[in-house]
Amino acid sequence: MATEMQSFYTPATSTHTVSSHAPSAVDELISKYSSTMSTATFSGIHSLPKPRRNILQQATDRVRLEYYRYEVTFGLYVMTPGEKLVANTFVMVVLALLFWALLVYFPALLYQKLSRLVWLLTGQSSEEVGAAFGILDRHGNSIPRFAADTTVS
Repeated sequence: MATEMQSFYTPATSTHTVSSHAPSAVDELISKYSSTMSTATFSGIHSLPKPRRNILQQATDRVRLEYYRYEVTFGLYVMTPGEKLVANTFVMVVLALLFWALLVYFPALLYQKLSRLVWLLTGQSSEEVGAAFGILDRHGNSIPRFAADTTVS
């Protein structure tokens, strides 16, 4: 029981031999793309090196590339300019609030966690170690001050 296999570019024949001739359209495409590939390969080898761009142009290109990746990743490239403005404004506000919180609350939190680490490592209270290094005078009351600022009377 012999079956005949036929692909889109080989004609069906009554014999069981497969013809190696493809239709002219396929031959044309193969010759077109194989010739461009071979010339691109050879021209790339013998071409002159590209002139180096200055650091400002490289930075600008990098920012544009990252913005393009951001647009494609989150789907902003299909939005109208007004929708992009709203979406980008939302992202910028969220990032600004995160940065503000980092600047305001992180130093006090860092001091608190470091004082706990000192207590775990040395067994002494943070006031004793802080007084020894003179740190307590500057940051000792940071946490209560921020806590008092955020409460509503």
